[in-house]
Amino acid sequence: MALIHVLDAVTASQIAAGEVVERPVNAVKELVENAIDAGAREIETEIAEGGVAYLRVTDDGCGMSPEDAKLSIVRHATSKIQTADNIYHISSLGFRGEALASIASISRMTITTRTKDSEEGTAVRVEGGEVKSVAPAGAPTGTTVEAADLFYNVPARKKFLKSERTESSRINQMLGKMAMANPGIAFRLINNGRTVLETPGNGRLVDTLSALYGLETAGEMLDVREETEDILLEGMISKPSFLKSSRQQQTIIVNQRVVENSTISKAVDNAYHSLLPKNGFPVFILHLTVPPESVDVNVHPQKREIKFEDEQSIFRLVYHAVLGTLTSQHAPEHIAAAMVHASGKDALPEETVQTVQKTLPAEEPAPARRWGEPAASYAENRSFGGMGQKNAARPPMAETLSAEPREDYKPVLKKETLLSDQSVFEAARKEEPVPALFEEKSEGPAQEPVIPLGQVADCFIVCQHGKDLYLIDQHAAHERVRYDRLAERAEGIPVQELLIPYLIHTEPADAELLLSRKAELRRLGITIEQAGPDVIRVTGAPEDLSESDMERVIRDILIAFHEKDVPSPETMRHRMMAYAACRGAIKAGDPLNIRQMRELIHDLFQTARPFVCPHGRPTIVRFTPEEMGRLFHRT
Repeated sequence: MALIHVLDAVTASQIAAGEVVERPVNAVKELVENAIDAGAREIETEIAEGGVAYLRVTDDGCGMSPEDAKLSIVRHATSKIQTADNIYHISSLGFRGEALASIASISRMTITTRTKDSEEGTAVRVEGGEVKSVAPAGAPTGTTVEAADLFYNVPARKKFLKSERTESSRINQMLGKMAMANPGIAFRLINNGRTVLETPGNGRLVDTLSALYGLETAGEMLDVREETEDILLEGMISKPSFLKSSRQQQTIIVNQRVVENSTISKAVDNAYHSLLPKNGFPVFILHLTVPPESVDVNVHPQKREIKFEDEQSIFRLVYHAVLGTLTSQHAPEHIAAAMVHASGKDALPEETVQTVQKTLPAEEPAPARRWGEPAASYAENRSFGGMGQKNAARPPMAETLSAEPREDYKPVLKKETLLSDQSVFEAARKEEPVPALFEEKSEGPAQEPVIPLGQVADCFIVCQHGKDLYLIDQHAAHERVRYDRLAERAEGIPVQELLIPYLIHTEPADAELLLSRKAELRRLGITIEQAGPDVIRVTGAPEDLSESDMERVIRDILIAFHEKDVPSPETMRHRMMAYAACRGAIKAGDPLNIRQMRELIHDLFQTARPFVCPHGRPTIVRFTPEEMGRLFHRT
């Protein structure tokens, strides 16, 4: 008896569907991509119970004829390509002809569609991959795909779905990224009868980003653009002072397709190098337009990953574009971090105001806030020389599945309205233009100087720039000045010969490891020699590092050398320069006079990246008159 047998068509289709549709977000993604390929200008998505009970995608695209509507659910039937050679010149989002067939095989699906030239539409009803009916129907131009009871015939896969909130969140996030990839298309998402996402579709990326992430996030973004002979990079990146606790708001788009690509992500991380804390991630939307033949989009069942023909060229382009944008920001209004707004609470009651002189509860100081002896002058602290503070990450919210029975979901729009000759979209959309979030000012620091007014707590410098008020962290600012001067020395960190060498005790194996890396240590400003089986003699070190500091540095270097992924020489050099810059910088508690403040501000604006210290903390916070007015409830 033969052990090998051919699977029946139903089983084969359900297995194949699992590669394309693992969860509701995959089904929505495939349907929205079809809508984009159909030339839609407005796309509306409705879901219930995370998309499992019901999902609908309606577009105003070109629609399908009755013949095409019946063929669309046949596996590997597509209008995007005709031969295998077309795969290497893909210009559409879909091309395999699997999406509708896969969704139809695991749900109860109805497709209602009409072309512009047709007098009536077509409704195709499919259940479990089997066509139940094909009939004429009234419908507007475009296509509506409804899928109910997703995975009803494959309960094993349904068990592995997350909670309704998680599945809905994934759909929301995916649609947001697709909206940023297509700012000229208006997107709307209705979740359980409530509109949770809506973009204007006016072609402006900044307006789409504002609708998705809010005005505050959009106000912290910088435009980036780089172009070569056959590659165009456009998009927006956040200031280094504006970070998120995860990479969810990082979007990579290649030829209108939202993808994941380690090459581009690594290039962005390297460009932000030395600007970010270890647990912070910048926001970015980067859109690459490349020749279709230079990229392979057929390397993942869900087309989530792509492969470039020349990865190194893409890496260099993205790296230099992001780095150039960051280092070109010198206007104070673009450098300063946004002020931290109050939570909108009422003014303090009178009894609280009367007790304002009482001491506030002490907080643990940030590592970089080292109180030292007052410096005689700022100039004395300008000799060449990382203590980054950690931002506590909020733990993810626990998600639980509700055991309560749910009522059957009823779509927001009635069937008669949905399939009438009227568009399901609002008749009157907001046509008024959204005002620009930032308008370039003609005056820069040279025309509109930053004027120091004084110090607060011998730690923060109060300045005026035009009508705006600035607070500058003197330690972070001087740290950035010192770091940049160290970075100018391409040959390495300058070494100061020690009159009395430091003796560092280590394990014999660690001593051998350090001695074998003497050349790398020399570039870090450290010269060593062996003083015994377990003793290292440090004969040269960067300025301002004491023996206890050097012990800590050696310990950190050993940890880095023992790591599975040994940091690159550039990363090690950055760590050492950041540490040396921090140790020799002006400390919180050092009083400065107006001349010293002015000199420090001038030096700060001459650096390549004046907006943050080497550990990623902001150096400047800006208060506009409007923001100060809100603090006093004037607006």
